[in-house]
Amino acid sequence: MLDKEFFTEYGEASQYEIQEIVGKGSYGVVAAAVDTHTGESVAIKKMNDVFEHVSDATRILREIKLLRLLRHPDIVKIKHIMLPPCRREFKDIYVVFELMESDLHQVIKANDDLTPEHYQFFLYQLLRALKYIHTANVFHRDLKPKNILANADCKLKICDFGLARASFNDTPSAVFWTDYVATRWYRAPELCGSFSSKYTPAIDIWSIGCIFAEMLTGKPLFPGKNVAHELDLITDLLGSPSAESIARIRNEKARRYLSSMKKKPPVPFSQRLPNADPLALRLLERLLAFDPRDRPSAEEALTDPYFRSLANLDDEPSTKPISKLEFDFERRKLTKDAVRELIYREILEYHPQMLQEYLNGIDRTRFMYPSGVDQYKQQFAHLEEHHGEGDISTPLRRHCTSVPRERVCSDIDEAFDENSDCTTAATAHISLWSPTSSQGMKETETAGKDVLTKQNGHSKSDCGPLKTSGIGASTCASMRGRNFEETISEQNGRVVS
Repeated sequence: MLDKEFFTEYGEASQYEIQEIVGKGSYGVVAAAVDTHTGESVAIKKMNDVFEHVSDATRILREIKLLRLLRHPDIVKIKHIMLPPCRREFKDIYVVFELMESDLHQVIKANDDLTPEHYQFFLYQLLRALKYIHTANVFHRDLKPKNILANADCKLKICDFGLARASFNDTPSAVFWTDYVATRWYRAPELCGSFSSKYTPAIDIWSIGCIFAEMLTGKPLFPGKNVAHELDLITDLLGSPSAESIARIRNEKARRYLSSMKKKPPVPFSQRLPNADPLALRLLERLLAFDPRDRPSAEEALTDPYFRSLANLDDEPSTKPISKLEFDFERRKLTKDAVRELIYREILEYHPQMLQEYLNGIDRTRFMYPSGVDQYKQQFAHLEEHHGEGDISTPLRRHCTSVPRERVCSDIDEAFDENSDCTTAATAHISLWSPTSSQGMKETETAGKDVLTKQNGHSKSDCGPLKTSGIGASTCASMRGRNFEETISEQNGRVVS
């Protein structure tokens, strides 16, 4: 009965047996399921009526694209996306993820005996993931305990990239300020009232600091009821910001509010968290600096003495910045049909045979050739990305075809007759949208493989297994010495449980 209620008309649904519903929200429903072909436990996220609002559909497109491009053991992995029954009219999306047992919010809430080793290993994983994300020029923008999945073996994975953004040098700052950003309790002070004109990776560092403090105390550090209250709580702990910091705030109301605020001295972190490791408090103080310029990068934070027993550069990979061509859709206003086509294109990434047919342009009668302007945009983007590498040439060929070429249907019909076995699949699923340069895709895939190849080493921890309620540190099984390649193998082959 659960299967019938959960799935609509998706043919691949027969591959999965729904076990239970594990989460519900405005986005849809998440169910735990078993892949009947492999016996593997998975989580299936069903998103209903995603094209009712173009903004919601664009957020979903952004998330599934980022999770395809960001492959790291500390980031949740999409295993599969089900192929919709009808390319032009589908409404629901089913994304299959690796199954995790809980989230960090539940772990903190249910466990009162977490050890200093737990705190250290948790923060290490979060910063390691953030280093990778930031070197891709991506900001998560909504880090909080509920967006960090957890397993009983202490493994954490960052999820929910719906508010994330890829940053490019020529991106207008307005793009960053049009959306709701970060849950208030984990929101950096420069986001409270739009203090700054442009985001920096420091907004995610602040959120990580708030999460770390919540681990240490068992409760949120700055549970503000509104923006003004949030700033009051922040300054109660950190003290009044300096005149220099206030002067850099672009929002006039925020400047006046902070300038008129009663002067507050900073409270020593050791007074607020008397039982915490002094090294942990010293790092926490750096993460929660009021001025974003005073916060360390994720890479710098990983070199802090607090991680002396864990730090290993082989376990802390970085990656290449994401190509702006992947997010060209952010630069234009999308229609409902356009975003549906772009999401369908992303879904094809998990269906290699159909993707190849799409890239080969089998459905030539409806294939939309890029204009000369599109070709030049790709050429200039290539030159920008490879500037300084000694390669001034571009592999892109100029086809100034501003008007779609006419096609004779009879020629295509003959071609289909020669391949009658695959005609139905091709005509049912080939996209209308102009495909991305296949060379650009290969570069992206190659970059991803290079990163995964470089990820070897050891993930070390003295912490032990977690459980979703009442996690006991006394029964911890050591994870010290686990090979980083094994973690990637688990991510690609089976679920850690």
